[in-house]
Amino acid sequence: MIYEINPKYKNLKLFIENIESYFQESSHVLYDQRNVIRVVNFEGENYVVKAFKVPNLVNRFAYRYLRPSKAKRSYQYSLKIGAELSPEPIAYIEQNKNALLATSYYISKYFQYDHTIHEVLINKELKNRLKILEEFADFTFKLHQLEILHHDYSHGNILIKESNKVDSNFEFKIIDLNRMEFKLLHLKSRLENFSRIKADDDDMKIIISQYAKRMNMNLEDLLDDAIFYRDDFYQKRSLKHKLRGK
Repeated sequence: MIYEINPKYKNLKLFIENIESYFQESSHVLYDQRNVIRVVNFEGENYVVKAFKVPNLVNRFAYRYLRPSKAKRSYQYSLKIGAELSPEPIAYIEQNKNALLATSYYISKYFQYDHTIHEVLINKELKNRLKILEEFADFTFKLHQLEILHHDYSHGNILIKESNKVDSNFEFKIIDLNRMEFKLLHLKSRLENFSRIKADDDDMKIIISQYAKRMNMNLEDLLDDAIFYRDDFYQKRSLKHKLRGK
């Protein structure tokens, strides 16, 4: 077993070293498809544990010897961007079999959120919906200014919680962090980053209008391009699914 624990949480060594049994005992499942995510309680505290699907043979070798595993990247990227922007990282664990990566886990603190951005977008009657979308634009602008590009900035990976902060009414955090890039972002990359959230034209106008204000630009200079990138993304995804017979 290979693991690394956030120095703040060295007291969780017993939990980390026995993660497989704690994970299997938990019945609080958040997600169960390609990967499995569960809430696991240890000594009265809740943690989110993500078990990654065992990769194919080529990637088992690559993740063991050539590049960081998804679990390790999730941990490292979360440390890099900080607990203000994502749930605080606790540890990553890798278990090898026959000298190749087998099972891997990423553990973070449990963030009790009220909505995902998907829930906000589909519920047109949600209280404070306009404010949430505007603050979502502010949050995205903040990520971009910090040179953070989330390559899966999609509707289920953006969590929202009501906040009592002086400068905002809502707290946002990003999850599923193994596909991140850190670089200076030009306008095209910034607008393309909104493509995956499935906002309709009206909601995209609200979001991009607020984003344009933060950029000190006119809405007309940004909105058409943002909608084009969204439509192009989903057209390509639809075509890809058809070719795969899905």
